[in-house]
Amino acid sequence: MNITLICEDTFDGIMTAIYDGWVLMREGNSIKIHPGLSYEISFFSEYKEIKTDERKASQVASSIRVRISVSAYMAVYRACMHYDEEKANKILKFLTVGYRVGAKVMKMYGEKAVMDMLELNRKVANEAHLFKGFVRFEEIKGGILYSEIEPKCNVITLLAYHFEDRFPEEKFIIYDSKRKLSCIHDIGKETILVVDRDMNQMTKDLKYSDDYNELWRLFFNTIGIDSRYNPKCQMTQLPKWFRKNMTEFKGN
Repeated sequence: MNITLICEDTFDGIMTAIYDGWVLMREGNSIKIHPGLSYEISFFSEYKEIKTDERKASQVASSIRVRISVSAYMAVYRACMHYDEEKANKILKFLTVGYRVGAKVMKMYGEKAVMDMLELNRKVANEAHLFKGFVRFEEIKGGILYSEIEPKCNVITLLAYHFEDRFPEEKFIIYDSKRKLSCIHDIGKETILVVDRDMNQMTKDLKYSDDYNELWRLFFNTIGIDSRYNPKCQMTQLPKWFRKNMTEFKGN
């Protein structure tokens, strides 16, 4: 029987669907997983909604770390953050191989199921790495550092770990306006994730004009050497879709 499992587009949601999907596969069913509520109905598949279960998700996550490797777990976690609608199916196929062969699955580059998942992992890791350098903070009332981003992949948790380690003595908010997802860090406390809140609206009365922003834009516009201007190279190093929320490009 063909069964499509509809789950939340989160790490726990996908892991829960994989748990339930594994049970159904053992019963002889063909399984597909679709994260999110937007999907096309097919007459040749039964659709089943999966409620996120932290216990099931934790068991799958633990089994990946123990039966395959910690690096495989991290790769799967990052792959779950990709925007590809087929990501859950690619992860399921990867795990099918991984549970069979163990840690060496991470080097099986000739296996399509492995390469498909690793490609998702690579793209998410690359985007998170770039945003570590492209995130621009502005100070709002209360001494809070605030940054708005619009990444293609859901990299907010990866950025939270980075900036929590880099700025442990700072209060900061990083807001993904595309997903209405924020990470909020307070001094001496764990960083929390806030879902479905328009942080721009909530902080609009806390923002004020900062002369340093204008100084930074002025510096950026005057530091360049006209004879070495190379827009093609600049686009390669800093694509346009990163620039919308960068201080030095605002108003240009």
